[in-house]
Amino acid sequence: MDDELDNIINDTQINPVTRNMSVTDKLSIGAYMGVPIMLSSGEVYGTFCCYKDVPDETLNSRELSFLNAISEIASELIEGDIKAETLYRGVSSRVQSVLDEEGNAIHYQPIYSLKSGRVVGFESLSRFITEPYRAPNIWFDEAASVNLGKALEVVAIGKAIEGMHAFSADSYIAVNASPDSILNGAVHAALKNTDASRIVLEVTEHSPIYSYADLREALEPLRKRGVRLAIDDAGSGYASFHHILELGADIIKLDITLTQDIHCHPQKFLLAKALCAFAKAVGCNVIAEGIEKIEELNVLRELGVDKAQGYFLGRPAPISDALFHEGRTLTE
Repeated sequence: MDDELDNIINDTQINPVTRNMSVTDKLSIGAYMGVPIMLSSGEVYGTFCCYKDVPDETLNSRELSFLNAISEIASELIEGDIKAETLYRGVSSRVQSVLDEEGNAIHYQPIYSLKSGRVVGFESLSRFITEPYRAPNIWFDEAASVNLGKALEVVAIGKAIEGMHAFSADSYIAVNASPDSILNGAVHAALKNTDASRIVLEVTEHSPIYSYADLREALEPLRKRGVRLAIDDAGSGYASFHHILELGADIIKLDITLTQDIHCHPQKFLLAKALCAFAKAVGCNVIAEGIEKIEELNVLRELGVDKAQGYFLGRPAPISDALFHEGRTLTE
């Protein structure tokens, strides 16, 4: 790279530089060719070299051209790895900074009983205090991509249950939990010293489950302690129905894609009606998410939905603001 060696050295014992290098004897280098590996930025990454253990006077520009061609291919592969590694380090550093600096806060969204009109629980939702703002799902997806998903999830659950004492004893806290964090024991550890009867674990449709038998086994100790299981996003796709059938959930949460403008769409109404009928038959409660209009709420009451949440009822808010909902009813 410093132009001290020719690209082709037919006989290393004749060349005044290579004959005095210890590596020449150590590796028994008789003939040598080498070309630089250049990145697209113009930076020299290293050299692509080959050698044989005897001199070779036939080596010429043809062989060097071939070596250059291989070097170009190698540089593309190396550059791809460098970009991937740089991206990985950047994401890892970004997520780790949130973990180290506690850059996420918990907001609580009220869940109302449609029978009593009173709050029965709160869903805990992470909000990240960063500039520029990035949606929570992006943070969790990125954390998972750099093997920090478990850590971020445990922090979020821990912060959520820290605030549980501020709410009345008959209110529950719903926390989102991935199947992986349940299977690897992270959720068990996070809930170790918690009143489990006030916890609802929400498993989303978007979380792949590779073995329902293993997940049921991992959930059993938690459920014996009183933890309830909710299947989130029901009605948004096939996976949620599979989760419901395989996991024996206590709660089915109707996704916003199903409840939004349900009063205007007969197909949504009929699907929600079928889900509610199934839930009642197997002893599940039904919670409707994403309620933004009184008309939606009225239809869900007609269907016999047990509970509801959404912007119309109350936005996710810091604990001090969320407490307001414990003193009101839906008729107020």
